[in-house]
Amino acid sequence: MIRLTAAAILSGAILTACGPAGEAPAAPEPAAPDAAPELQPDAEAPAVDDPAPQGADEAIETVGYPDGWIVQTYWSGEYPNAFAVTSEGVTVMGHETITFEEYPPIYCGLPHKATYSPWNGPRIESDDLNFVAMTYPTTFTIKEDTTIEVFVDNGAAQLELKTDDVLTYVSYLAEGFFIAEKDGTRYEMNESELPQSTEFEQGPDDQEWVRVTCDDAERTRAWVLYTDAIDAVGVEPYEYTGFSEAADLP
Repeated sequence: MIRLTAAAILSGAILTACGPAGEAPAAPEPAAPDAAPELQPDAEAPAVDDPAPQGADEAIETVGYPDGWIVQTYWSGEYPNAFAVTSEGVTVMGHETITFEEYPPIYCGLPHKATYSPWNGPRIESDDLNFVAMTYPTTFTIKEDTTIEVFVDNGAAQLELKTDDVLTYVSYLAEGFFIAEKDGTRYEMNESELPQSTEFEQGPDDQEWVRVTCDDAERTRAWVLYTDAIDAVGVEPYEYTGFSEAADLP
């Protein structure tokens, strides 16, 4: 899971709850509903946009994920993970469905020099890629009364937080900004605005999946786990040359 860089841990897209199966990590207890937080609007525009989903717009099915895991329809991070195919004849293990445990595999050939990144627009279009992360959100608890600047509804505002308020850390954006949720409302905020006394409860690492089109006559579709992809011979993590820039290998 992407982590905070200061004295904290972990680093909108539509979030969809997954069905229970298997043995689950203990899910955080939800905070009791509070009154709507007081917001004093400012004139500034938000510093960071909420990430947009990549690839085709379709329902995401999962198998075997315990309670608490949710679907995030993008890969987060200032420089999201990516991988490239550096050899001919590369095959990776994929699955028909995003799966938490072992599930019948699809052995999927990938084209030489293809780069799989949320920023590689031509490859996303040609292969109809979907980037999905299964996440188990971190919660954090405010330990002292405070007011912080946030961005909500395309504007800046001041958000009043009380001691023992509990928020959910949804995903990291860039330059210290992240998406947090409180009482059903999402805010963009900066980690530097949080009191140092803030307490975080870390969840399991994210599992990042991409739905690819295999390099075969049938153009088979398969979900490939990022960690499985980079474990394959002939696949390497992609090295970005600039922000928001990605392309197939020359």
